Amino acid sequence: MPFKSITGKQEAALISALRAGQYNLLLGAGFSMDSSNAKGQLPSGSELLEELAAATKSRKTTLQRLYQMLTALQVKENITERFIGTEPGETAKLMSSFVWRRIFTWNVDDVIENVYRRDGALQRAVPKHFNDVYVDPQSLEEMLVIHLHGFVHQPERGYVFSREQYVKQITKVNPWMTVLTQRMLSEPVIIAGSTLDEVDLSYYLALRTGESARDDRGPSILVMEDDPEATMLCERHGLLHFVGYSNDFFKYCKSVLPSPPTPTELIPKAMRQLMPLGVSKATAMAFSSDFEIVPGVVAPSTSSRFLYGHYPSWGDLEANRDIARPMVSDLIVDIEKRLSDPLRGARVLVLSETSGAGKSTVLRRVAFEMARRGIRTLMCSTLSRIAPTTADVFDLVDEPLVVVIDNLAEQATALPDLLARLEKTDILFIGAERSYRMKYLKQVLAAVDFDQTGQLAMTAIQARRLIESYARAGAIGDHSVLMRRDEFAQRIKDDPIAVACCRILNDFRPLDRIIDSITADASGPALDRFLGAALAQHCFYGGVRYEILIAAFGSGGSTAQFEINHPLPLDFYDESNRFVIPENATLSDNILERFANTDPERILDTFVKLADELGPWVNRETIIARAPEPRLSGRLFDFDSVVSKFLGSKAEMFYERVKDSWEWNSRYWEQVALMKLARFDALSNSPDKMDFLEEALTHARHAVAVELHPFPLTTLGKVLLRHMVASEVLMKKSFDEAFVRLSDAITIEERRNRIAAQPYNLLFNGVLSFLGAGGELDHTQLTRLREILAKSATRHSIEREMQPLIVAVNGALN
Repeated sequence: MPFKSITGKQEAALISALRAGQYNLLLGAGFSMDSSNAKGQLPSGSELLEELAAATKSRKTTLQRLYQMLTALQVKENITERFIGTEPGETAKLMSSFVWRRIFTWNVDDVIENVYRRDGALQRAVPKHFNDVYVDPQSLEEMLVIHLHGFVHQPERGYVFSREQYVKQITKVNPWMTVLTQRMLSEPVIIAGSTLDEVDLSYYLALRTGESARDDRGPSILVMEDDPEATMLCERHGLLHFVGYSNDFFKYCKSVLPSPPTPTELIPKAMRQLMPLGVSKATAMAFSSDFEIVPGVVAPSTSSRFLYGHYPSWGDLEANRDIARPMVSDLIVDIEKRLSDPLRGARVLVLSETSGAGKSTVLRRVAFEMARRGIRTLMCSTLSRIAPTTADVFDLVDEPLVVVIDNLAEQATALPDLLARLEKTDILFIGAERSYRMKYLKQVLAAVDFDQTGQLAMTAIQARRLIESYARAGAIGDHSVLMRRDEFAQRIKDDPIAVACCRILNDFRPLDRIIDSITADASGPALDRFLGAALAQHCFYGGVRYEILIAAFGSGGSTAQFEINHPLPLDFYDESNRFVIPENATLSDNILERFANTDPERILDTFVKLADELGPWVNRETIIARAPEPRLSGRLFDFDSVVSKFLGSKAEMFYERVKDSWEWNSRYWEQVALMKLARFDALSNSPDKMDFLEEALTHARHAVAVELHPFPLTTLGKVLLRHMVASEVLMKKSFDEAFVRLSDAITIEERRNRIAAQPYNLLFNGVLSFLGAGGELDHTQLTRLREILAKSATRHSIEREMQPLIVAVNGALN
C-alpha cells in the first residue's frame, strides 16, 4: 500500500469521492515534469533554477531571487516560451481520465489545458488567472483551472515567483487564494507535485486542522516522497500521506477506479431519462443541478431529523411522519384541474404563510402526492440559478409538468423570464414563501399572473395528531402528556406548527423558556456558528456554505454540533452537504432576535464576520450568475429588512467595518444611503437632520456611479423624492432628477424583460406629490409619463395596488 497509513474505511471514502468528482487538485511543478514542448522536457524546480542562473550569469541562489533579475525579454524566453505549447505527458493524461471539482496549480505552463483539448475529454477546462474574479461552474461539465502564479497564455498579467510577490498576493486578499484557503478547511483536496517550498502553501493550510476536515467527504491527501516535513504537515493538517510522485498517485487512482464515470453519468438516472433528445450535455448538467425529480415510489425512512425541525425527506413522507393538513388535498385537486385545463387559472400558485406554519412540509407533501399519481413533478433547489435554457428543456417534455419552488422569493427574478420563454401550456409552478416577503414577491412578479393561497393555522385536531406522531416516535418525555393528550393539544393549537414541535420536544414549555434554557450556558464557537448559520438562513433559506461558516466562526467542536442532541444543532440544507442551516429555522430566528437584544456586540460581530468571509465569493460575475453567496450577501446588507431589525443603532458600525471589502459594490452604497435616509426620518427638529438627507443623496448617487443598474437608480429616485418634499427651494430640481432616474430604471428593466413594480410606484407617487405641491410637468416629462402610464396599465393589470395609483395619476393630469 503506497499510503503511509490508511484504513479500509478511508480508502473506501477516497474511491467514493473520486468516483463522484468531489476532489480538488492542487498541483506543483512535479506534476508537469514528464510533459514537454519544443524546448524539451519541462524542468523541475531545481532545473529551472540552473536555467535562470545561466540566463542571468549569476550564481544559483533561489528561484525567487533569480526571477527578479530577469529582464522582460528574458522572462519571455525563459518563462513564457519555456512553458508554452506543451505536449502533456503520462501523468497529465492519467489525471484527466477522472472527473475533478476544480484544479488549482502553481504551474504557469499549459499542460492541463492541452490535455483537455483532446477528443473525448471528460470535462471542459476553463483557465483562470489568479487575478480573475471568483466564479463557480454550474456543473461538472466545466472545470476551472486556476493558475495561482500566472499563466503563459496571459504573460502580460504577470507571474508570481518571488517571495515578495507571494506576500503581496496574500496580503491584498486575492479572491482565489482566499476561496482556496476556505475550501482547504473542509473540502477533499489532493496536493501533488509540490516541493513544500511554496510560500503560499502554508497560507492555504493555515486554518485547516484535523477537526476542521469533514469525515463525510473523501480524505485529503499529500502526494510526496517520505520526508519528515511531509509527515509533520499531514499530522498537523489532517492529511493522508501518499508516499510517491504524481504519476504514482494517478496510477493508483486508475487501479482502484479503472472505469471512472463521465460527468453525464453522474446525473441521476431518473433525470437522464427525463432529458429529451437533443439537449446538450452542458444544459442537461445545469438542469440536473437545479432540479430534482420527485419520486413516486420510495422506501420509508427508518430514522429521521424531521421531528426535530428539518424539512421532511421523501422517505419521511412515505413513512407518514407528517400530519394530515386539509390544504394538501385542496391543492392537489386545484393542481389537477389547472393541468387538465390550462385556461382555468394562473400558471403560478403561491402558498403564503407565516414563518414556521409548515409551508415547506405541505409543499413537499403535495409534490410527493402528485408524483405518486404519475404526474411528472420537479423540485427546484433554493441553491439553483435557473438558466435561460430551462424553458427549452421544459418545452421538450411531452407530459404535464408540475414545478415546485420552496422559498419562491429566491427564484423570483428568474421566473418572469422563464414564463415568457415557455411555449408549454400544461405546466404549473407552485411555490411557498413567508408572508412578510410577499411585498417583495409582488414587486418582482408585477407582470406575472399568479394566485395566492394560505390557510395553515393549526386546529386542536391537528395538534392532537402532532402529539400522536411524537408519541409513536417515542419522543415525548413527560408521561402525563400521554395520559392527557387533548389537554396538551389545547396548549399548542394556536402555535405555528414549528413552534409546537419544539414545545413538544421540550416538555411543552413556552417558547421563551425553551430559548432561555438553550442559551443560558451557550458560549464559544458553537454559539457563534449557530448565530452565523441562523443569520445566513434568515437572509437566504439555503443557509451558508460549510467552509465559509467554519472560516468565519471556527471549527472547534463543529462535528458534535451536527448531532441531534446538541443544544444548538446544525444540519445541512442540501443532499450533498455543502450548505449549513440551523436544525429548526423558527427556533433559530427567535434565538437570533434574543441575542440582538441581549448581546448586540455579538450580533454585530456575526454580521461582520459573515460579510468578510462572503466577500471573495461575490463579484459582478457571480451576481449575474445568481450564485448563492451574492443572494445571501444581498439580503445580509439589506438595511430595511435585516440590518435595522437585528443591529438597530449599530447598523452604521456594521457598514463602516466592512467598507474596505465591499465599497466596490453598488448595493453596499444603496443600503448606506437608505440607512442615512432612516436617520433623517427618525429625527424631528435636529439641526443635523438635513445633513443625513444630504449624505443619503450623496451615497445614492455614488451607487449609481458604481453601477448603472435599476436597483441603485430606484434607490436614488426614492431619496431624491424625499429630498423634493424636504426642500422647497430645490423641489423642482430634485423632482426632475428623480423623474429621469426612475424613468431610466424602468427602461433598463424593460430591456431585461423584467417589470419590477417599485420604480413605477415611486414615480407615480412622486408625480402626485409634486403636482400636489404646485409643481408643473414640462412637455418632455408629460410625454414620457403618459407612455409609462400606458405600459403600466397593461403590464400591471393584475397588480391591485398599482391600479389605483394609475387612475390617480391620470386623474391629476386631466
